[in-house]
Amino acid sequence: MIPQEIIDRILDRVDIVEVISGFVPLKKTGRNFKACCPFHNEKTPSFVVSPDKQIFHCFGCGAGGNAIGFVMKYENMDFPESVKMLAAKAGVELPVYEKRSKETVSLAGQLYEVNKIAASFFQNNLHSEKGRRALEYLKKRGLDSSSISKFRIGYALDEWESLREYCTSKKIPADLLRKAGLAIPSEKGKGDYDRFRNRITFPIFNERDHIVGFGARVMDDSLPKYINSPETVIYNKSNILYGLNFSRKFAREKGYVIIAEGYLDVIIPSQHGVTNVVAASGTALTPAQVAMLKKYTDTAVMVFDADQAGEAASLRGLDVLIEKGMRVRIAALPKGDDPDSFVRKKGKEAFEGALEQAKDLFDYKLDLLVEKYGMGDIGRIADEMLPTISRISNLVVQSSYLKKMAERLGVHEQSLRIEVKKVKPGYSYHHEDTSKAGMPKNNNLNSSESYLLGLAILDKKMYNKIKSEVGLDLFHDENVKKAMMAAGEMFKKLDEISPGKLLSRLENDENAKRTVVAAVEKVDIENSNKEKMLADCILSLKKENRDAKLKDLTFRLKEAQRSNNGIKIKDLLSKINKIHKERVA
Repeated sequence: MIPQEIIDRILDRVDIVEVISGFVPLKKTGRNFKACCPFHNEKTPSFVVSPDKQIFHCFGCGAGGNAIGFVMKYENMDFPESVKMLAAKAGVELPVYEKRSKETVSLAGQLYEVNKIAASFFQNNLHSEKGRRALEYLKKRGLDSSSISKFRIGYALDEWESLREYCTSKKIPADLLRKAGLAIPSEKGKGDYDRFRNRITFPIFNERDHIVGFGARVMDDSLPKYINSPETVIYNKSNILYGLNFSRKFAREKGYVIIAEGYLDVIIPSQHGVTNVVAASGTALTPAQVAMLKKYTDTAVMVFDADQAGEAASLRGLDVLIEKGMRVRIAALPKGDDPDSFVRKKGKEAFEGALEQAKDLFDYKLDLLVEKYGMGDIGRIADEMLPTISRISNLVVQSSYLKKMAERLGVHEQSLRIEVKKVKPGYSYHHEDTSKAGMPKNNNLNSSESYLLGLAILDKKMYNKIKSEVGLDLFHDENVKKAMMAAGEMFKKLDEISPGKLLSRLENDENAKRTVVAAVEKVDIENSNKEKMLADCILSLKKENRDAKLKDLTFRLKEAQRSNNGIKIKDLLSKINKIHKERVA
């Protein structure tokens, strides 16, 4: 619904270098800027940002696009959200549209809205007469009013249908409450009842500050202590880290993120000025969660209490951090303490002191295992250590750890090197690498079609020559054809087009966008003689098409000869001879 001229105005006003440098540190190299790609693990920078073309392109994983595309991918936003963010940055006012009916709003959008309404309802309950006990409980736990407001903490009344009745008054359908996980159908078939009752509610936010679900805690010793929203269209606990929406900026600024366990382990430290904390909410870290953290920092400090830190099993789940290239340190708090209780009792400085004493995961785990098994059981120590070491992708670092381990255990280093190669990755760590997902299947970057597309985008005269001498019919790659057609529409009004603006016309087609970025970069690299490149590519494309026609006609001729169709044989021979004469000419 956003007009193209508004999108173009935004792209004119924002500088892609400025936008991306707000997320990724860029280094100038010639006309362009480079960095290690934020979308896949790499040691040598292959991520290039071009201020001239206003596009980015990673030569490693193939990611590419304009400023809007970068924000969408990096911040995991949809197109309208990204445009809105950059419009605010550029000072461009977006048109205001009439609110769409609920039928036209996506299910995800509806769930975000109903969760927002529920959070407000719970907040109001907390500050009502019925919520007095809950508010007093929170204050006894050390929460002040600013934290309660910031994290939107609320209270679900000790009633069966209070939220459902409130939502009914707001004309929110019952099935939407069920889909959001806020209501549960009665087993007796008498309608729905509220999932959360007589509990403190903690809204769970995604990175974009949308409420995707809730955690709810009792105020006494009854069990279960916590219940959470079920997984929904918008809530998958494997893709959420509690508090990341608040802490991501500070994790980037401080250079590391603190990973704790529960909601209050984020809220209380934040209240005292420790603002780079997230919580895994009692689940093992997943590759998706680590990938989210990697966008902001490459260092994680895990905070365990003495009991957790004393269990090697607690450390096994951290291998996924190592596998993703994160540096991991372990901070152990006194027995019975977690970040919530420790900060309340001893304050920010003492907590930061404990963080400074954090050990490297390798050292911590090795110390723990030696203490647990003793030097008489080197085999068991190796069984626990080698799977962790095997997941370190940097072979130099891996080698240094093997050497250190050999020295500590008094064994031959070579024997450890042999054993580490036998380690089979655990199934739980296998995950699909999506860094190259969506790459054009038929886009051969060495083909004449790709070169011609790049030349056409960069020069209107070349586009016109390609159109007059070749036309679009000879292009077989659908992504190239789409991009050429979009460029043609732009050239009707403009003498020059920006690759960045061309990408905005292909916003719904990732394959076509990747094709454009790759084609422009390929031509720009091999720019010694664009006129000769143009002539060679046109000749090559014509030859490819002639060869394809000859192949097809030859096949059809053999079919005609098998069926002894004299008329068809004569016609096909005539067409084949005509093509051969054209080739000679």
